[in-house]
Amino acid sequence: MRQFFHLLQILLITIGFVTTQSAYGQSEKALLWKVSGKDLKEPSYLFGTYHLLTDSYLKEFPLVDESFKKTKGVVVEAVIDSSKLQSIAMMALMPGKKISELISSEDGKLVSAELEKLMGFNLAAVDQLKPSSIIVLMTLTYSQKRNKEILDKYPGLPMDVYLATKAKREMKSVTPLETIEQQLDLLYNHFPVEEQARQLVVFVKQKEIGEKSQAELLKIYMEHDLNKLYRYADSLPKDMGDSDFLLKDRNEKWVQVIPDLMRKESQFIAVGALHLPGPGGVISLLQKQGYTVKPVTK
Repeated sequence: MRQFFHLLQILLITIGFVTTQSAYGQSEKALLWKVSGKDLKEPSYLFGTYHLLTDSYLKEFPLVDESFKKTKGVVVEAVIDSSKLQSIAMMALMPGKKISELISSEDGKLVSAELEKLMGFNLAAVDQLKPSSIIVLMTLTYSQKRNKEILDKYPGLPMDVYLATKAKREMKSVTPLETIEQQLDLLYNHFPVEEQARQLVVFVKQKEIGEKSQAELLKIYMEHDLNKLYRYADSLPKDMGDSDFLLKDRNEKWVQVIPDLMRKESQFIAVGALHLPGPGGVISLLQKQGYTVKPVTK
C-alpha cells in the first residue's frame, strides 16, 4: 500500500494522458499557445504538460518561463493537498467486493502474475481496490520503467506541481479547475466495478501495447507534435471503453470557467497536453468562442 500512496500523488495530476482526439488543423509543433482577442485586456497562455516530466525539462524551453512571467495567475487541473491523501485513498476501495470475484479464475491468475512481475505483489494484496485504480497504477509503472532513462535525466518536481508552487512563491493566484475528489470520482466511479474488472483483464492481455504506448507517447510529446500525438493515440485499441469523460467532457466544463479567469487577469493555464488538440479540445473550444489562439514558437 505504501507504493499505492506514492503513485496516487502522481495519479491525481495524470488524468487525461490516456487518449486524444483529432488535432483539428493545428499542424504547428507547439505545446505553448497564446490566447488573445475578443474581451481580453491582456493575453493568456495555454501550456500542455506531461505529468511525469519535471521542472528541469522546462528549463530547456525558456519560452515557457517567459510566458509564465507575463501572467498574473496560474490555472492547473488540480492542487494536491497532501493532508487528504489517506482519506481520499479510501475512494479506491470497494468494501464487500473483490476483483477476484468479478473475473474468472483463469483471468485472476493472469492479472495476479502480471502484478507480481511488475509491482512485486499479487492480486490478493489489492483485491479490494477498484479495478480502475489497478489499471492506473500499472500504467504509471509501465511508463516509469519504459521511460526510466529519460525520466532519470530530468529530476525535480512534476511540471504541474512546480508551476503551482512557483506561482504561490511569486504571489500569483492559483486556480484549480477541479478538486482531487472530482478527479478520483471520474476514475473510480464512472464505470461500474464489473466493467472496470473487464477492462483490467483486457489491459493485462494487451500489456505489450500498453508498455509500448507509454514510451511512444512520451517520445512524441518531446517532439511537441500534437497532430502526431493524436494519430498515434487514435491508432491504439479501443477495447477499454469510451473515454470522452476523461477529455472531451472535462474540456467543455473547463472552457465555461477559463474565459472568466482570463478576463479577470492574465493566466498561465497548464493542463495535460492531450486536452489541447481536437474539435473538442481546449484550443478549438476557445477559438469557437471568438478568441485568437496561436502557437508560441519564438
